[in-house]
Amino acid sequence: MEGLAANDKNVKEKNGFFKNVRNYFREYCTCTSIHGFRYFGEKRTIFERVWWFFIFVICLSACTVSIYAVYKKWERSPVIVSFATKGTLIYSIPFPAITICPESKSAQTIFNYTKLLQKKENKIQLTPKEQTEFEYMSLICNYRENYLEYTNNLTFPEEFFDVIDYVQPDFKIQDCHYMGRSENCDKLFIPIITDEGICYTFNMLDRGEIFRENVIHYRDYHLVPNSSHHWTMEYGYTANAGLDAYPRRALLAGATNGFTFNILTSKEDLDYACKNSLQGYRVMLHTPMRIPRPSQQYFRIPLDQTVVGAVQPVMITTSDSVKMYNPKRRQCYFPTERHLKYFRIYTSLNCLMECLTNYTIHHCGCVNFFMPRENGTEICGTGSVECMRYAESAMQMKNLERKLNKPKRRKHKRRGKIDCDCLPICADLSYDVETSQTNWDWIKQRTADRQKHQNCSIERSHMSSLTIFFKSNSFIRSQRHELYGPTDFLANFGGLLGLFTGFSVLSLMEILYFLSVRMICNTRLYGYWAGPQT
Repeated sequence: MEGLAANDKNVKEKNGFFKNVRNYFREYCTCTSIHGFRYFGEKRTIFERVWWFFIFVICLSACTVSIYAVYKKWERSPVIVSFATKGTLIYSIPFPAITICPESKSAQTIFNYTKLLQKKENKIQLTPKEQTEFEYMSLICNYRENYLEYTNNLTFPEEFFDVIDYVQPDFKIQDCHYMGRSENCDKLFIPIITDEGICYTFNMLDRGEIFRENVIHYRDYHLVPNSSHHWTMEYGYTANAGLDAYPRRALLAGATNGFTFNILTSKEDLDYACKNSLQGYRVMLHTPMRIPRPSQQYFRIPLDQTVVGAVQPVMITTSDSVKMYNPKRRQCYFPTERHLKYFRIYTSLNCLMECLTNYTIHHCGCVNFFMPRENGTEICGTGSVECMRYAESAMQMKNLERKLNKPKRRKHKRRGKIDCDCLPICADLSYDVETSQTNWDWIKQRTADRQKHQNCSIERSHMSSLTIFFKSNSFIRSQRHELYGPTDFLANFGGLLGLFTGFSVLSLMEILYFLSVRMICNTRLYGYWAGPQT
């Protein structure tokens, strides 16, 4: 009998507990601000409560799907690029660096590539000096494997640079005018080694500001005496830079405020076999901190023609709030986020150059003559041309595979694990140029002024002219900023919850209140967590 009585007491206590939970839930439903919950606590028919339950589940499901869509959009593209609300004046950015590469790579009186090629075709034996110079210049000229005997020369000595420096034709630039003022042309252009051989560049940063200390250079090439630390890509010119800061900047737009110069080319230095039948110069416009690759991007200055280039800057900036996102999500790097082995300044082009250098070293054990290198790294010779081509092709294919997210089908046995990951820089600047050109009968003009140009023979020369200027005094830059910040995402999240369920922060506080504070206070006031028993 005592056992039955105890069991009956436990059942009553259990039934009393569940009853108290139901009553407590009804009390919450009456007080809560969440839409529809008060109908669950009413003493109505089962059908009504089931109907409201399905309505609430449908609304909650729609709310969940909408919030998930907003979250995925924030996760995929947290950053948006839009146009700035006001124009940027051109004096706040540098005038473009201008790199000029002659199509003729040697003075014909010193080294005649066409003559040596004809000897090769006629099976005439070359002297050891001619053969060596021919092989050196074949890296710069159109590579002809059939005419190279010493294809086992996988590397070249440092003498290679001495030879291409010795045979280069004179760069006869004259009549330089910048911002309407006459300038000394010899001080404006400095020699630089590119993938097109020896070129000449204007308004570029000094090699010490672009490369790290471990990179070796040839003599005084790419040495800018007037270079200073008054400008960076991320922050622009410093407050005390002044109007005559370096790199130079144009204060006004228009041809009279641009950069104009003439180039004199000797007819006897034209070589139609080294590169191709097109003669003249290749020109590339780029930012002062970028290493140019004129073989990839350029426009031409033909002989006896005048070329005019109207420049339109293309600039993108990034707000500091975007720094909180991973570079993969914002799709750009800030300068301090990516360390390069050879370059002080990160840009996507500098990164690709370094990546190509690493691939070439990995596959060939040497680097191409225009690539950055450390002391002890050898220069690839003509015997490594195919290897260098394969290294560049492997790099390009691996970058495409990574961008397309496709699995690697087959790895070459020598392929390494080098990952370029050369995202754009977050603050970037480039120059779009529109060119126009026309024939220039310069001989008639210069014939009347032989006294000024008495050192050159007009009849044995070609003259070309180039004018570069900004199209307008201001331009509209692009801005990379947050599409959804934490506050924006919270607002969308809360707005959807409020729209479908009426849920708010106070609703959350109500739930926490009924699960904690109210229970504690009921226990102290009434001796039981559910409040007064009825």
